[in-house]
Amino acid sequence: MKNENIKVNKNMIIDPDSEIIYASSIGVGGDEEEIRLILFNKRLISNEEGMEIINESDTQIIINKSTARKLKELLTQQLNE
Repeated sequence: MKNENIKVNKNMIIDPDSEIIYASSIGVGGDEEEIRLILFNKRLISNEEGMEIINESDTQIIINKSTARKLKELLTQQLNE
């Protein structure tokens, strides 16, 4: 028996052969002494109104300004190649 499309609501149908794709983003912030990189995962959830993408964050990377400068130099070098 072949899998059939899954109807989520009248405007959205999910193909059971779909590939799951993970998306993430990075937030950057800081103060006088440190830089914070906050990693976000985007997750698809189902609620009463249908499907929704939410951001979750459970990881922060805290680095000092010296390390942040080295990271900036490395990223600049890689982006200019």
